[in-house]
Amino acid sequence: KGDRDQQVRVGGSDEMAEVARAFNEMTTALANSERQRQNMVADAAHELRSPLTVVQGNLRAILDDVYPLDKSEIARLYDETRLLSRLVDDLRELALADAGQLRLNLEPTNLGRIISSAIESLAPLAQAQQITLTVRIPDHLPSVQADGDRVAQVLRNLLVNAVRHTPVGGSVTISATRANGFVQIDVTDTGEGIAPEDVPHLFERFWTADRARVRDKRLAGGTGLGLSVAQSLVKAQGGDIWAKSTPGEGSTFSFTLPRSQNSPNDAVA
Repeated sequence: KGDRDQQVRVGGSDEMAEVARAFNEMTTALANSERQRQNMVADAAHELRSPLTVVQGNLRAILDDVYPLDKSEIARLYDETRLLSRLVDDLRELALADAGQLRLNLEPTNLGRIISSAIESLAPLAQAQQITLTVRIPDHLPSVQADGDRVAQVLRNLLVNAVRHTPVGGSVTISATRANGFVQIDVTDTGEGIAPEDVPHLFERFWTADRARVRDKRLAGGTGLGLSVAQSLVKAQGGDIWAKSTPGEGSTFSFTLPRSQNSPNDAVA
């Protein structure tokens, strides 16, 4: 009848007790799934409402001649529409991943080229904040069976987070190593670090309890979904992703990808 909190008494024969336990586990899982769905919808509505409120309010002010119709005001509105676009794109990718419909072009992929490209694109931002970018990759690194564009997306996300949360004069290091049939990529920063109780929640969607990393998502250019999207992309390619951090010293975000069977010892360059 739709009451997902319903539980049955476990008893009777071994077979009946096993059925009862399975039923209780099922209803508990369904109830948790429904709560997560409701929270996801509520969080998405909240995140979308903020930039929409800004856009509508500013446009109303322009129509009422409170704000002048100049390029600076249009630029602010444009930034809000970009945030909305990123939110919609992130939500779509998460929905596709949840439905198992995320399109991936899995093929032998050279990580060295992807890392070099990501570092090159982040160099101006790092230089503006006087942050040193360092790459540590062995001379010969196995290729991975992955979607190069998706790997680049994950890597850019982690690098941008690292640079934005590293103080002036700090450093961000990206390294890659072999790891039991996988290649592991680490992005390490010398930023403010993350509290131990917050680390397990970093990849949760719209999680905002972290007082350091997501203090002001809009100023940092984030949507609250970047790490969730990264996790979905990595897992869809057969890898894993996690984080370690020491408050006051920095953080390391790591992810793995399966090695390609066709060319296990491709050169980096």
